[in-house]
Amino acid sequence: MTEASVLLLFAAAILSCVFTGHSVIFALVFGFCLFTGYGLLKGFRLKELVPMMTRGVKAVANIALVLALIGMLTGSWRASGTVARLVSDAAAFITPEWCLLAVFIFNGMLSTLIGTSFGTAATMGVISMTMTDAMGISPLLAGGAILSGIYVGDRCSPVSTSAALVCAVTRTDIYTNMKLMVLSGAVPFAAAAGLYALLGWLEPGNAVTLDVAGIFRRAFTLDALTFIPAVVLLALVFLKVSIKWTMAASIASAALVCAFVQGTPWSDIGRTLITGFASDDPDIARMLSGGGLVSMLPVCAIILISSTFSGLIEGTGLISAVKDRIPKLAARVTPFGAIVATAFVTAAVACNQVLAVMLTNQLCADIRPDRQKMAISLENSAIVIAPIIPWSIAGAVPIATVGAPVLCVATAFYLWFLPAWQFIVELIDKNRR
Repeated sequence: MTEASVLLLFAAAILSCVFTGHSVIFALVFGFCLFTGYGLLKGFRLKELVPMMTRGVKAVANIALVLALIGMLTGSWRASGTVARLVSDAAAFITPEWCLLAVFIFNGMLSTLIGTSFGTAATMGVISMTMTDAMGISPLLAGGAILSGIYVGDRCSPVSTSAALVCAVTRTDIYTNMKLMVLSGAVPFAAAAGLYALLGWLEPGNAVTLDVAGIFRRAFTLDALTFIPAVVLLALVFLKVSIKWTMAASIASAALVCAFVQGTPWSDIGRTLITGFASDDPDIARMLSGGGLVSMLPVCAIILISSTFSGLIEGTGLISAVKDRIPKLAARVTPFGAIVATAFVTAAVACNQVLAVMLTNQLCADIRPDRQKMAISLENSAIVIAPIIPWSIAGAVPIATVGAPVLCVATAFYLWFLPAWQFIVELIDKNRR
């Protein structure tokens, strides 16, 4: 009874922050106090609880540098005109007949390059929604295509915070994970693309002209040199250079583009790397402002606070009763089926990817001891399930950013197909054995 009350209080705190618009960090701090209090109530001394807290923090401590580099990368790409050029070129290919397919693919491509679902939603997503709305395309379908696309890269980009988190908690290699994520995601991606193509063909929109490049040319020089940071990133990823050095090299090349192509003063470039890109033009600011090391501080705080929970929850036995039931569920619906069910619950309670990943990994570690398989299972469950929970930050923020209806989560086909496909594959494999 005590355990259920503690978990319900924590869930209520998370939901209250989400629905009132407050940072989820407040709920996580409350949860930290709540779980520590539970440990004291169970008879543990504070000196016994501290090692429990630090155990989880040590597991994800190395992610801080990766997050800092991701923040500086997204800020420098915005300031160098790289994002503006990529978005401008992609927008030119969004036509009425292939509108939904183009929206899905181009949002997927940009999110893979910059590694952020929120950043993609604020740039390519906003433009996609503007164009589809002008074409008369259903916002329900357009919103689903955007939501699907922005999480293509959030799931498998080498510069994604989500991919970095999964690597940290499972202690796996990012490049091995990327290879397996591409293989396991190929069929869902093709199926989603085919469905968006069919729906776009059945309900084509009206032709519309939106001068995206003209908007960005107010602040940027959009010549071929703006592609350099993206080319550097892709080349070094292809060569499997350390992801930290890869991001550092791309940031350096973006700084050079800022200085010698855009004419940005070095002092402003340094400020952008720390505080992010800002523009005086309201249209450009709405789509490009953000990034920078500072933008990663809330994410770091969420990860570090959440990481203390795993040790506290396990050490105090808070969810041992729940964990004991999962092997029975796995025996009935396959280990991945149990992981999906767990991810739905943890994502619904935690309202964010970070805690959903950590709790799902902790609860399901016994049924999927292979760390590599667990990494892919988390990428195909917790990472993509969180955005389709209507009240989760992972879905609510990008949906609000682009102005899509909440029900568009139902048409985010790629996010539904990923867990469904892996479940089918494992079910067939289980029956074959």
